Amino acid sequence: EKIRSAAHVSGDEIPRFDLILLGMGPDGHTASLFPDHSLLSETSLLVASLSDSPKPPPKRVTLTLPVINNAHNVAFVCGGSSKAKALAQVLGVVPDAGSMK
Repeated sequence: EKIRSAAHVSGDEIPRFDLILLGMGPDGHTASLFPDHSLLSETSLLVASLSDSPKPPPKRVTLTLPVINNAHNVAFVCGGSSKAKALAQVLGVVPDAGSMK
């Protein structure tokens, strides 16, 4: 309720941020939402905690997908060769073999 109040929304409304800026891990996770994790199915919470993160630290707090998906704009900043394969998969492109090194 505190989050909905601060965002000036009520009931089941989802806050609409102007911009959410996210990064991406080498496994494709973003906002502490990891591939195949149960939080990907969370629809009733705006913010969720997890204590079983597959990457350190094990305890994290994250926005949920409904909040991220409701934003006016979501931007990703992804750098480093360790993320090239996951980024290519997300974008649905096949990178040239030299770019994967």
